[in-house]
Amino acid sequence: MKKESKIIYTDILADRDREENIIKYQKLLGSAFYNYSLIKLSLNYFTGLEMSDDYENSYIEEVGVLLKNSVLSGKSADEKQLARLNEIRAEVTSKMKILTCYTDAFEIYEYVLNRREADIKGTESKETDVESLSDAMFRYVFSDQDKLLINTRIQDFVAQLPVRITKQRFLDIVSNSLGIYKGGEQQSIDNFAETIKDAAIINIPEGFETEYPELYEIYKNLGSADYSKITEDEYNNLSLGISKATEIIESEVTDYMMVMEIINDALILLYINGIREEKYLSDEAKIAIKILDALAGCDDIYKAAEGIDELLPGLEGAQESSYEELTVIEANLDELITSYSDEFAENEIITDNFRKLRKADVLTSTSLFMDIDSDFSVINNAVDEAYLEKTRDDVCNALSESLNGKSKYVRRSIMAKVMATMPVFFNSQDEIKEYFLSALMSCSDSSELKACENIINEMIEVN
Repeated sequence: MKKESKIIYTDILADRDREENIIKYQKLLGSAFYNYSLIKLSLNYFTGLEMSDDYENSYIEEVGVLLKNSVLSGKSADEKQLARLNEIRAEVTSKMKILTCYTDAFEIYEYVLNRREADIKGTESKETDVESLSDAMFRYVFSDQDKLLINTRIQDFVAQLPVRITKQRFLDIVSNSLGIYKGGEQQSIDNFAETIKDAAIINIPEGFETEYPELYEIYKNLGSADYSKITEDEYNNLSLGISKATEIIESEVTDYMMVMEIINDALILLYINGIREEKYLSDEAKIAIKILDALAGCDDIYKAAEGIDELLPGLEGAQESSYEELTVIEANLDELITSYSDEFAENEIITDNFRKLRKADVLTSTSLFMDIDSDFSVINNAVDEAYLEKTRDDVCNALSESLNGKSKYVRRSIMAKVMATMPVFFNSQDEIKEYFLSALMSCSDSSELKACENIINEMIEVN
């Protein structure tokens, strides 16, 4: 398939039967997506059924029924089946948004509790040598030449350092960071603005208060605590609450990640079934169909699994090889869509195939919860001064309002978390070194300083 793909691509560029060859390419790529998703889904489906609790199980079982009534029966998916599978995907995405919001919220309060611990428990030890600590941080940041790693380390430290800046200075930093996007695409600055709001728990998703009652109760307790007067018993109870919440979230997220992988691969099969060609169905994909056919809709997964044990050796290394083949063929998809979508806009087959292949491409990405309905063909407008100012006002006003009424401990935590999401806002190494030292020196709270020292030293030692 890889060799044939290169020949077809060359013919398209050379305008040799371009229309016919674009359709050939689409069928070839569709077949590569189909093979890969079949194999991957067959390896995940049993695991997904086995590891999920009853609620998530219902999603996976319903996906199996949808597959049984469509591609596994040699039929094309109808619009109702596709709509239901997309609806399931939206439900799982909604739950993940809630869990992500809780994760952000508990990180804010964990930051606060960490910095109150030494004072509450009376465990402060020797005085922190801020100059030595800032020097160690600086050396660690620049111990590697990789710019991306350097920026990541700076952001990680900014998220842990004491915050002793005014609210206005904080908003200025946010505003300046948004300014980096001037002249870029509006979608980029919109995404960054949402990231900032998410970090500050401004965007509360629907179902936040009702979907996970135990998490919401822990969240309310953390939000109502008086951290300036907190007792050791209160501290211990709140810390236990965060630990319990973390366990719940990790368990739920693990399940939903598996559920979403299964949903995404099933969607690819439904979208692509009408594009792919039977002659390209690999032997491994045929084995995968047998496995899925045995598991989908079965009453007893363990009994069904007994019949597929002998099939599994045939899939050894198949996922990796099918993905490599897919990657080679898919590499030309964006260029062909960009170059020829307008030329063949009146050709409904080419247009519809490109739309479905684009969805399959998104569904195969490592970002499991990406929106597959975005119109990627639309050229995004550039960020002009008016759009930049509108976004700045929206974000800064929302941040200002979210900080109002919060204790200084929570305000500082929110500021630190938001600043950690921003591109590095330093212009030189000297500025970085100065910020590290000034942030540490400006902190007169010995408990907070000791917590920062412990966390930062741990970060350096682990890496």
